[in-house]
Amino acid sequence: MKESGFSPDEATFTSILTICSNLPSLDVGKQSHAQVVKSGLNHFTAVSNALVTMYERCGNMHSSLLEFFSMPSHDVISWNSVICGFAHHGYAEKALEMFERMRLTDIKPNHITFIGVLSACSHAGLVDQGKYYFDYMKCKCSLEPTTEHYTCIVDLLGRFGLIDEAISFLNQIRADGIEVPASVWGALFGACRIHNNIEVGVIAAERVLEIEPHNSGVYLILAEMYLSCGRREDAESIRARMEEKGVRKQQGRSWV
Repeated sequence: MKESGFSPDEATFTSILTICSNLPSLDVGKQSHAQVVKSGLNHFTAVSNALVTMYERCGNMHSSLLEFFSMPSHDVISWNSVICGFAHHGYAEKALEMFERMRLTDIKPNHITFIGVLSACSHAGLVDQGKYYFDYMKCKCSLEPTTEHYTCIVDLLGRFGLIDEAISFLNQIRADGIEVPASVWGALFGACRIHNNIEVGVIAAERVLEIEPHNSGVYLILAEMYLSCGRREDAESIRARMEEKGVRKQQGRSWV
């Protein structure tokens, strides 16, 4: 493009930085950042957002935050990038701190904002805060929860052994007329595996299989759970069901 005499504009750099985020490629991202500054295009919010996201996706939260605070103005994408970035990399307290800063601005959080917030609570075991933010999203922000939000809450409760509370939460969802998706049942099933709760685990597994009858992973994990508690006949029954339905274990793949 440059050899043809065309100069890159804000759309060009936004696209390049998005590619760097998806790869992710920090070296190319840094080179692109230098070109952005040289071209004087770093005052465009879309370009700055792409820089914040690129550094976050590449694991460099320090540079991501520097770019964020150097921006003349922010939009919801700017805030989401740093909140979700901190949550993704395990900095739950930083993610929630940035969300609280966001609440002091005129920018309204959206569904993606709360995925980051609830993920942060889940990874850090902040059960009470997670439930508070879930209610805040629904009642104060008038945002209807999506599959991702439900999954975060069930994962939060289940990860720390609150299986009964997770079941109550799912029952409330169903009572409200909302169909519980496979990913949410899967989060509960994963928690039951961790905490050796075979009774609830069987219920969650069967719910997943109702929706995804050829999910080989669920069959295999359920059989493993049966074996771990000495229920060999039940484990063999699960494997027989797999064969009957023609479900096969997914083969592993390697780049080597």
